[in-house]
Amino acid sequence: MNFKKNEKGLTLIEVLISIVILSMVLLTTMSFFPQMGFVNKQNQDKTQAINTAKEVLINWQESNEVKTFLAIDNQTTGFTPAYVNELVNYSFFSYDKFPGYYYFETTRDNYNVHIKIKKSPNTSSSVSYVHSMVVQLLNKRGNIIAETFGYVKR
Repeated sequence: MNFKKNEKGLTLIEVLISIVILSMVLLTTMSFFPQMGFVNKQNQDKTQAINTAKEVLINWQESNEVKTFLAIDNQTTGFTPAYVNELVNYSFFSYDKFPGYYYFETTRDNYNVHIKIKKSPNTSSSVSYVHSMVVQLLNKRGNIIAETFGYVKR
C-alpha cells in the first residue's frame, strides 16, 4: 500500500489548540462586561443622587417657610421652627451640631439628606440677606454620594 501525504487539512491537535486559545480570549473579554455593568449602575445612582440633591436645594430655596424661619430666627434665639416641619419634613433640627449653621436631617428617595444653612447672612453680596446652604446626600453606610451648594434669600 502506498499512502499519499495530503497536507491540505488540519490535524485534530491543531483544532483542539485553536479552540483552547479562542476560549481563553473569549473568557478574558467576557469578564469586562459585568464590570462595565457595575460601573454603569454606580454612575446611574450618582446621577440620581445629584438630581435629588438639586431638587432639595431648589425646594428649600423657594420655600416661604424657610425664608420666614430665617427672618424670625435672626431676631430671636431658641426658636424651634415647627411650621418648617410641614414643608420640608425634616426629622432632626439642631442649632449646636455645626456652630454657625442651622442643621437639618431628613430622608428623600432612600437617601439621608443633611442640610446646613449658614446662620449669618452674607451682607457683602449685592443681594441682601443671602444665607449660604449645603445639601448633602448620604447612602446607607453614611458616605456622601452627592453634594450641592446654593443660597437662600430671605
